[in-house]
Amino acid sequence: MLSDVSMDVRYALRTMRQSPVFTVAAVLVLALGIGVTTALFSVVDGVLLRPLPFPEPERLVVMSSEQPRRVPPRYSLPSYEDLAKRMTQVRSLSAYTGHLFNLTGEGDAQQVRGAWVVGDFFGAFGTKPVLGRTFAPEEREARVVVLSHARWQKTGGSPGVLGQTLTLDGQPYTVIGVMPPSFTTFGFTTEVWAPFDSQPGAALSEERLERGDRAFIVAGRLAPGATLESARHELKAMSEEMLALDRNLSLWLVTYGEQLTSNVSLLLWVLLGAVTLVLMLAAANVAHLQLARSAARQRELGIRVALGAGRGRLVRQLLTESVLLALLGGVAGVLLALWATDLVLMLGGNRLPRSDEVVVHGRVLLFALGVTLTTGVGVGLVPALQRSQLSPGVVLGRGATEASRGRTHAVLVVAEVALALMLVTGAGLMLKSFWRMHQADPGVDASGVFVARLSLGTERYGDTERAANFHRELTRRLAARPEVAAVGVGQSLPAGGDIRRSGYWLEGTEDPPVRPNALVNTATPGFLEALRVPLLAGRGLADSDGLNAPLVMVVSERFARDVFPGQDAVGRRVSFGGDDADGNPLWVTVVGVVGDVAYAGIEAGHEPTVYRPMAQEPYGGGQLAVRAAAGLVPQALETVVRAELRAVDSQVALAQAATLEERLSMDLGQPRFRAVLLGAFGVLALVLAAVGIYGVMSYSVTQRAQEMSIRMALGARAADVLRLVVGQALRRVGLGLVLGLLGALAAHRIMEGLLYGMGALDVSVLASVSLLLLGTAWLASWLPARRAASVDPASVLRRG
Repeated sequence: MLSDVSMDVRYALRTMRQSPVFTVAAVLVLALGIGVTTALFSVVDGVLLRPLPFPEPERLVVMSSEQPRRVPPRYSLPSYEDLAKRMTQVRSLSAYTGHLFNLTGEGDAQQVRGAWVVGDFFGAFGTKPVLGRTFAPEEREARVVVLSHARWQKTGGSPGVLGQTLTLDGQPYTVIGVMPPSFTTFGFTTEVWAPFDSQPGAALSEERLERGDRAFIVAGRLAPGATLESARHELKAMSEEMLALDRNLSLWLVTYGEQLTSNVSLLLWVLLGAVTLVLMLAAANVAHLQLARSAARQRELGIRVALGAGRGRLVRQLLTESVLLALLGGVAGVLLALWATDLVLMLGGNRLPRSDEVVVHGRVLLFALGVTLTTGVGVGLVPALQRSQLSPGVVLGRGATEASRGRTHAVLVVAEVALALMLVTGAGLMLKSFWRMHQADPGVDASGVFVARLSLGTERYGDTERAANFHRELTRRLAARPEVAAVGVGQSLPAGGDIRRSGYWLEGTEDPPVRPNALVNTATPGFLEALRVPLLAGRGLADSDGLNAPLVMVVSERFARDVFPGQDAVGRRVSFGGDDADGNPLWVTVVGVVGDVAYAGIEAGHEPTVYRPMAQEPYGGGQLAVRAAAGLVPQALETVVRAELRAVDSQVALAQAATLEERLSMDLGQPRFRAVLLGAFGVLALVLAAVGIYGVMSYSVTQRAQEMSIRMALGARAADVLRLVVGQALRRVGLGLVLGLLGALAAHRIMEGLLYGMGALDVSVLASVSLLLLGTAWLASWLPARRAASVDPASVLRRG
């Protein structure tokens, strides 16, 4: 048996050497299909399939909402404490939230991304430190800190880091541990972890006391013997009691991995499906080549049959040749995948969760091998069975063989067109969606605006008036500079994160069981002017809106339209919770209406938004927006801002300096990523379909040269030959278009979650793609038909 296989391999290699053009063409087409499929699988594997770097990751759960949301819900600390007391199916329940620490005492002040944690945070994730230890239960208020592996490396990577002191937000924190490189938590990059209650005044802070202050992610680990369903059942049983305390609470559990990839899983599966279609198109093209080549080898195969070769022997020989071709294509495809994976990450894949784990490793190589062998058998099986089932007389003749081969070619053309239409339609929808998103109005004039993030330490700026004085002094000094046209500080910037939402109700109505939410952006005077958000009614935020002044707010047009339909919003009042000294609700008066701004990103759209004066609702940091004076590029403002910040307080760090245009461009990163990739796959599909149709028609014209010459000798015109050949091709293409449209209609619901401002059944895209494929098919069939019509029939008939 081994000798037979060895003989088949040697014979296949000799045959491939004798047909170098065929071999190179087939290997290149297969390498393209296998390479892009392997590259996309490496991304899907790294992001979705590979186990998370935690012990028993399937038991790590996160509080979430039952209905998927683009932005996961957050929880208040009082709600977390209630859950921690009541839940038995989940242990080590912990809450954590991102925080920008000011690190001082090591040269210029710098911002360090960290997290405040409450509860058994490291126990929930089940990860041990590589150095030192994590927080003990009694260290709830201790000023201790655990470093990420990356932060430890920045400090020199010495074991002597344990016991060192870091000054964070003006407070000394002792380093007690270092986590391994694989330890990351979703939502933000973290360099340091510290107990929430270690900060001054934490026990009396709004975060500790107010249920409306929802800033924390809540995670835990299923208790021994518990399941996800039993934990969900427990939550459901306590929902009435919990909702009585907080009407807006989301009581549901999902696995950590599901929450981590909830916003990208559909996209990645769609992209993997798209490259699978590309691979199928490549395989169909190679099958065309195999069929054409088997015709050229008809006499050779007939002689082997006449000499006694059985059907199984011929099938094995032909499949050996096909699998060897696929293996060569697979090797080249893996090499292509190494480059293509890096390209995918460069095009935007690096913004996917767990993108640092995307690599072509052993499991990906096994996948590539499986795809290669499947493709090799798939593209060779039909020609092998077709050539091996004929008698020597038929094989040595023509007639029935050509008819059978023609039918197979026709089926492959129909399949190619159907697959190409589905893929090109998806690409067209994604490109149109991205164009609409790119053209959407973010609500601000981003040109000429410099932005950066500030972080005020609670020790120096825990007092409301001191924080307000800092913002007032910094913006006053910057506004006095000739390089600055306008300046302000806000909690949120478009595509800049730090989104806060709060429930509200209207004066004169009952407090509803479930309050509607509004995006709350605390800001200084000048912030809206720096962004050039248009004022539509009333006034903007003013310096007179101080701590002791009446509570006021400016609302967006969407808020005014939703809350006060058909009415003048200015002068109306709403409450966001809380009572005054007399026990009455704290009412906030609308003093102005401005245009809508997409703070959560273009895809999320314009939300009802309110702007509260930062002096009345202080925020420990903020995002600086500075508009450059006419003729000055915004990048030049960084030195100006740093100089004035140093003059006001050198202990406050400036981070994430950029232009607002750069921020908005980053917001389009994932839509651009999917549009570029699907667009590229669509172009590949179109090219492969065109090449396949051209190859089939060229082969058909060559095989029917004598028939066409006889037709022309009997009086047929060149135009008749053109119509015959092109008509035959277009009938096949038409059937492929019908099947492709049916496939696109069947799959449209999958695409809807990835599109912006349009449906997946966009008639203009479907019609345009159909016409494009029809035109491509006409050209691909017209070229060989024109060649056939221009041949002298006499010369063909003389050759016989």
